[in-house]
Amino acid sequence: MHNPKIRHTAGFFLSLIAAMLWGMLPVALKELLSGMDAITIVWYRFFVAGVVLFAWLAVQRKLPQVLQQTAPIKWFLLIAAIGLCINYFLFSYSLNFVNGETSEAVIQLTTLFLILGGVFVYKEPFFAVQKFGTLLIMLGLLLFFNDRLSGLLNLENRETIGVIIVVFAAITWTVYALLQKQLLNSFSSVQILFLIYAFSIVVLLPFISPLSLFELTEVQFYLLLFCCLNTIIAYGCFAEALNCWDASKVSAVLALAPLFTIGSLKLVVFLQPDYAFSDRLSMLSLLGALLLVVGSALTALMPVFQQYRANKRATLIEPV
Repeated sequence: MHNPKIRHTAGFFLSLIAAMLWGMLPVALKELLSGMDAITIVWYRFFVAGVVLFAWLAVQRKLPQVLQQTAPIKWFLLIAAIGLCINYFLFSYSLNFVNGETSEAVIQLTTLFLILGGVFVYKEPFFAVQKFGTLLIMLGLLLFFNDRLSGLLNLENRETIGVIIVVFAAITWTVYALLQKQLLNSFSSVQILFLIYAFSIVVLLPFISPLSLFELTEVQFYLLLFCCLNTIIAYGCFAEALNCWDASKVSAVLALAPLFTIGSLKLVVFLQPDYAFSDRLSMLSLLGALLLVVGSALTALMPVFQQYRANKRATLIEPV
C-alpha cells in the first residue's frame, strides 16, 4: 500500500543528502586544485560517473539509442552536453580565484536564470512570489559581498574574475537544464547524464594531464575520490528524490547547499585556525547567504503555492 509519509520522508532526506554533497564539493575541489588542474579533475569525475552509469544502464538494458532520434533532439542533446561540460569546468576552475563560500553563493544565480529562461523560452508565468524570491536573491548577493563590493568593480581583481567565471557557469548550467526539459521526452534523466558524460570524456581527453593522478598526495587522492563519488551519489539521490517528491520541494531543499559549504568551512577553520581557503564571513555576509537560500527556496516552491491556491479555490466553489 502506498504510504505518502514514507515518500515525503525519503524525498526530503535524499534531497538533503544531495544538497550536503553539493555543498561540500567546492571545499574538496579547492584543496584538490593544488595538486591537479581543473580540467583533469572534471575528466576523472566524468569518467568514473560515466563508467558506473554505463554499467547500470547495460544491466537494465536501457542504454540510450541516440541514432534513432530526430535531428532536433540530437542538436538539443549536443548543446546540453556542451553546456553541462562547460559548467563543470568553469565551476571547478573558478575555485582558482575564489573560495568555496563565494562560488557556492554565486552559483545560486542558476535559480534566477532558470526562472527567467522558463519565462522567455517556455513562456511560463512569473508570479509575485518568484519576484519576491528574486529580490531576496539579489539582496542576498549584495549583503554577501557587502565588504567586497568596491573590489569587485575592479576587473583586475582575482575575486572579480572568479565571480564572473561562476556567473558563466550558472548560465551554462541553465542552458543544460532548459534543454533537459525537452530531452526528457526522449530519454530518462540517467540516460541524458550518461550521454553527456560520454561526450565530455571524449571531448576533454586531449586537454587533460592524466598522469598527475600519480603525483597527488594521499589526502588529495581521497579528495579526488570523494569528488568522483560525489558526482554519482549526489545526482543519484537527486534523481531518486524526484521519484519520491515534487520537483519544486526537491529544488527548495537543494537551495540549502551554500549553508553546507559555509558550515563545512567553519568546521575546517575551527579545526585548523590557519586554514587559508576560507572567506571567514562576517555576520552581514552570513545574513546575505541566508537570504540567498530563502530566495532560492521561495522561487522553487512556487508550484506548491499555486497548487495550494488552486485547491483552496476548488474547495470554496464546491456545491454544498
